[in-house]
Amino acid sequence: MEIGYFPQIYPDELIYSVLARFYVHSGYPAYILCAEDVFINKRVRPDMEFLNVMKPEILESLCKKMSMAELIEKHTMFPYYARFLPYERRNRAFEALCSMSGDYNNLLAIPKQKNGEQRYLRYCPLCAKEDRNLYGESYWHRSHQLTGVGICPVHGCKLLNSSVIISGKESPNLTTAEQGIEEMGVAYGNEIEKQLAGYVGAVFQSDMDMGNPVAVGQFLHSEMSGTEYLSVRGEQRNIQKFYDDFMVFYKELPEQGLTELWQIQKVFNNYRLNCFEVCQIAMFLHVPIEKLSSMELPDRTQEQLFDDKVRELHKQGLKYPEIAKRLNASYNVVKPVGGGRYGKYSYGKETHQKCGAKPKDWKQIDRESLPLVKDAARQLWGSGGERPHKVTEFAVCKLLGYPDKRLELMPLCRAEILKHQESQEQYWAREIVWAVQKIQKEGKAPNWKQVRTLTNMRKDNVLACLPYLKEIAVPELYKMVQGIL
Repeated sequence: MEIGYFPQIYPDELIYSVLARFYVHSGYPAYILCAEDVFINKRVRPDMEFLNVMKPEILESLCKKMSMAELIEKHTMFPYYARFLPYERRNRAFEALCSMSGDYNNLLAIPKQKNGEQRYLRYCPLCAKEDRNLYGESYWHRSHQLTGVGICPVHGCKLLNSSVIISGKESPNLTTAEQGIEEMGVAYGNEIEKQLAGYVGAVFQSDMDMGNPVAVGQFLHSEMSGTEYLSVRGEQRNIQKFYDDFMVFYKELPEQGLTELWQIQKVFNNYRLNCFEVCQIAMFLHVPIEKLSSMELPDRTQEQLFDDKVRELHKQGLKYPEIAKRLNASYNVVKPVGGGRYGKYSYGKETHQKCGAKPKDWKQIDRESLPLVKDAARQLWGSGGERPHKVTEFAVCKLLGYPDKRLELMPLCRAEILKHQESQEQYWAREIVWAVQKIQKEGKAPNWKQVRTLTNMRKDNVLACLPYLKEIAVPELYKMVQGIL
């Protein structure tokens, strides 16, 4: 099917909204006729927050001015549900979405609806008015669908429910904002609601670092350093004090998000990864939006800094009771630090091992292994002649003969491997290029059977990787692949 018209994608617009406008603007007499042209399965229920498996022509139209990765990050709800997931889980969900396959819903931190409540697509009446003035029509914004946020992050007014149900078993359809908006009354939230909505919205719109391995619980703990919510050494949280102050801070917030002490504890322990709840804690701790969006842990923790100070003062000749008084700490906390019960090493006279394995200098091993890891990554990536492979920690360890988990102790080497990180679809695109070039070098005209035999890929795999293939292949090769499908 040739696409004669496809609408411009607006800023912050859901993919569902783009397809709905395509349906209405194209003049289809019935939804099912549009679904036949848009989706691989015409009976699928359109996913309002993410995307369904689409025909290659539609996917190509969506990806005309952006990559598949950008489309998912900037036009689906993925950043809201995945930003604070553990590294592996976050990337698995991203790959599942890029390939338009896999059960990404079970990987993402999507909150369950309370008491079976229906969710509706929401809109801001002031945003709708601005959209109509600017574009001639309104559209469904992602930032109006943030679970827990009932206020427009831009205007501070209350979001309104449309007639379009997100959850439920409604008949499949594509409904534009122009069709779903029912009223335009404006009411504003209170100051804390507006402040939190703006904070959450800004975090949501920030670029995601898919390679960031920092756990959100550890990051938030580090942001309490130097506050009354951590013990003087920093290893224990005064969670009751934190909870009491937190509830006072958000007393004007309607009953949503974090309301129980145990819920807050679970966020710090990385068991609750809801973006709204994380932002609640971060805003209470006055964490800058940029810092939360690109989480980094300090070079030295409060515990390490405290221990260093104790040892430094003891070297200056101060006794432990005097050090405890100066640091406003308990003698029972200070004395074990000087005695070597805390930390990696003891203060005072060194004791040498008489037997057993000597401790390894992993920093030096990391530096010395880096050139080998770079070379292994190049070999795995391939140069055109040999079949390419995905560059992963497991593959590099296997090639170099390292134990499986050695790279966990080598941050420089791991960072080098992360430079080659790619989704399954991006890897398939490289495989397709290799296969077609190999067939051409053998003097043959590529066809689907030859490509399938070399790559062991299904047609839906090839369709999923077309946006990436367009980015890395010359136009002639890209058109050739489209032709053999």
